[in-house]
Amino acid sequence: MPRRFAVAVPAALLCAAVAANAQEWRSGIDSRIELMSILFRLAGNREYHQCRVPAYDKAVEKYFAPYRDHEAVQLARSLAMGFEAPVKLAVYLRDTESLEERVPFVRPGVHLYPAWDPARVRVFLAAARRFAAETNFQGFLRSQQPLYDATNARLQAFLRDQADLGWFARFLGPQPPAYLVVVPGMANGAPSYAARFVDESGTQEIYAVPGISKVDGAGLPVFDSAWRAVLVNELAHVYLSPAVAKFAARMQKPVRQMYEAVAPAMQQQSYGDSRTVLNQSLSRAVAIEYVMEHEGPEAARIAIQKENSRSFFWMAGLVDLLESYRKGRDHYPTFDSFMPRVAQFFNETAPKIRELTDRLQPKVVATSIPEGARDVDPGTKQIVIRFSMPMGRVGPNKSSKISGGRFDTTGMVFTITVTLEPERDYAIPLRWSGGQTFVSADGVPLPAVTLRFHTAPAPSPKRP
Repeated sequence: MPRRFAVAVPAALLCAAVAANAQEWRSGIDSRIELMSILFRLAGNREYHQCRVPAYDKAVEKYFAPYRDHEAVQLARSLAMGFEAPVKLAVYLRDTESLEERVPFVRPGVHLYPAWDPARVRVFLAAARRFAAETNFQGFLRSQQPLYDATNARLQAFLRDQADLGWFARFLGPQPPAYLVVVPGMANGAPSYAARFVDESGTQEIYAVPGISKVDGAGLPVFDSAWRAVLVNELAHVYLSPAVAKFAARMQKPVRQMYEAVAPAMQQQSYGDSRTVLNQSLSRAVAIEYVMEHEGPEAARIAIQKENSRSFFWMAGLVDLLESYRKGRDHYPTFDSFMPRVAQFFNETAPKIRELTDRLQPKVVATSIPEGARDVDPGTKQIVIRFSMPMGRVGPNKSSKISGGRFDTTGMVFTITVTLEPERDYAIPLRWSGGQTFVSADGVPLPAVTLRFHTAPAPSPKRP
């Protein structure tokens, strides 16, 4: 029989407790998170408007559309908050009817989103309480119970049979009393979040909320290896956060330098500052260690390659560092004790960030028409572009052609057929015809490049 929770688990969590390798966990849809997700969806937050469970998406839209102008929705909109903030608030609420604070928001150590103002949150929650009553939110939950039950059963079986949730405590070392809570983000689509709740006694609930991004033919959520990878990353993120916070000052300057080198790529992923990139770097490296242990070195190599494609160019070195931690646990009993080595890694890597980007990120090294050229012959029929490394030669539509252009067999030379007019400005973006960027053969995106030039006047007609 599994051990029962030592903390009072909210009735809003529709799940059961299980003990796995000495790590107790719970899983299931959380009505508090669904309520917050729906409120911020109605408020217009794009990240909460990506539900990929068709029947659920339609049900939410039909049921709650008449309440788009409710006071709670207007207040949610005025808070200008999004992403993980609503989830972090949700786990500090007792249930969806009272929306009471499980612990006072003003208590030191409460892990709400930094910009939340407790006074404004309480005004919002009072309106959200009225929203839940006036919309009969409990009735909506009951109407979706068959979908919730099928989802929870699938998730419970998946976690039991295909996820090693006890690995985190083994790999990262003993923690204060902590319980893992895995919640499928039904209304969230692909976006995934993590949160931590700490009760009055110091016992923690560590939440991973991976979004449901895939369904089967019956429209039911699918839990597979890709979903597990997101789950592992989110759990690692929460597990690591205390150690990262403790040593953040030692890494602030070098990580900012690394962030600035890849800022556009990070901002496209909604990572708007260096602190976020530090947290993401470590959680992703720990997730790759999970892959290394459970799926082997080749799977880990592919995972590192994927991180390179997201511009985490230092990931291979960071994973190598964590391998020394894994093999040296006699010397490093907890990850916290290893953090000085992590700080040293970032301080040593920052001066090499340009070298890393030059080696891993593709660049345009030459064009047959120089950038910014004037008086280009309007009779030119081809433009030849040379890249610093082999590029992926097939685009998203499975074609190797783009607007009359084609890569050669090496993938390093791209030739575009053009028809130019005299005395015109041209701006030719180097991307696939559907708008997707070029990527290297290893999947690393080419930074935005546009070739600009001006054509010369038409030549004078030859005299007979």
